Amino acid sequence: MKRITYYIFMMAVALLASCSSGVPSDSTPVERLPQIYPDYKGVTVPCNIAPLTFRIEEEGGDYVTRFTAGNHELVVTGREIEPSLEDWQSLVAAANGNSISVDVFVEQDGKWRGFNAFSINVSQDSIDPYISYRLIPPSYVAYENLSICQRDISNYDEETIYNNRLVVSEPDGQCINCHAYKNYRTDNMQFHVRQYKGGTVFVHDGNVKKIDLKTDSTISAGVYPFFNPVYDIVAYSVNNTGQIFHTKNHNKVEVQDQFSDVIVYNPQKETVTFVANDPDDLEVFPAWSPDGKMLYYCVSEFPKDSLIAERVSREVVHYRDIKYDIYRRPWNPETGEFGESELVFAASALGKSATFPRVSPDGKYLLFALGEYGCFHIWHKDADLYVMDIEKGTYWPLENANSDFPESYHAWSSNGKWVLFASRREDTNYSRLYIAHMNEDGTSDKAFLLPQESAEYYDFFDRSYNVPEFMKEPVTITPQEFVEVVESEPVKVKYSTKVK
Repeated sequence: MKRITYYIFMMAVALLASCSSGVPSDSTPVERLPQIYPDYKGVTVPCNIAPLTFRIEEEGGDYVTRFTAGNHELVVTGREIEPSLEDWQSLVAAANGNSISVDVFVEQDGKWRGFNAFSINVSQDSIDPYISYRLIPPSYVAYENLSICQRDISNYDEETIYNNRLVVSEPDGQCINCHAYKNYRTDNMQFHVRQYKGGTVFVHDGNVKKIDLKTDSTISAGVYPFFNPVYDIVAYSVNNTGQIFHTKNHNKVEVQDQFSDVIVYNPQKETVTFVANDPDDLEVFPAWSPDGKMLYYCVSEFPKDSLIAERVSREVVHYRDIKYDIYRRPWNPETGEFGESELVFAASALGKSATFPRVSPDGKYLLFALGEYGCFHIWHKDADLYVMDIEKGTYWPLENANSDFPESYHAWSSNGKWVLFASRREDTNYSRLYIAHMNEDGTSDKAFLLPQESAEYYDFFDRSYNVPEFMKEPVTITPQEFVEVVESEPVKVKYSTKVK
């Protein structure tokens, strides 16, 4: 009886082992890598990223995929590869900073075929656990359903920070945009509400208020923000913006500034101060250095033959001539005064336009988008990400992150090891989020698409990801609490000649 029981037990163990493996014992080699979507072949991922799910884009009747890391093996059957969080974490732990090898087997005409294995490299450089972004429909003029969301990128949990449908009054519309944080924390943050109940929702040391950043001296309320990482001030551009719609141009839309300046807001004194407001220049996209004492921004000289009184009409004619360079100004926190402007990158001398400057957390590199013209590169097919060594002045394209389609809206992780950006490379219409690992020499590894729980997620998702930002922690203020602030009267700011 004991022998029979032992025999049954051993047969069960063998059967379970056979089922858990499931890898074809005999397959014909296919001397190429398999086609998969998203393309995670050869990417470098952080050790704390959510499982990479993908679909095998090879015709077949059955599919088997084997992941191998160290002595650990995971076998998944089916065309959609969706490892569980527990299984993925076991693989990453077994990889221990090295790589996960992936073998794909496809059954075709009754025979198994095995493709060349590809690697998923696991970096020991961690990534900030949260990101936030605006989700926007692919419409040029309608914004009835916008939301700012946050995502835990160690899994797939997503929450709404604020949705413009929470405060509506027909026929008035409401737009929301430009969320930003100080030092990747959420106790100092902001986002704008436009039109109905308009104002800037501002969180200052955990306290929420709505402010009106428009004064009699400025052309608009604050637009593109950047929190000073050290001192209690925020830089903004103020913009008078128009749109141009193309019928044949593959870029589809132009978003052009007719007037723009740079200001600084002091939330303790409720004042704003000009940093750059030359009437013949367009100044936009401010960004502080990590020490909080240098402000970078973009400047374009308006075409000389455009008279101030005719700027709106002539801008349509001259939109290809608008080319932005990157400048910076030192700021003295003791006196509150800015020094003279200094040219950092002369894109216009190359016949190009540089936008969205972002300094790495170690202060070594400047990351920016470079395109043929204009300031709204997310619609420009030629726009790519570039890196500049600030001390040496040398620059280069971020080749392993770029594509033949627009790249823009980039952000550094808090440790400077990762870059998050938006790209339209999937179908040219929707912007999706990509992450690239940054190396010590300012180059990057191959970028990867933000993973989702379903391998088919992006096939059906009809929103663009807009202005992604890294966060060390989630926003804990509820959407309902933000609603109360949005419905309140704003605090009016005053103009001051000095920041302090």
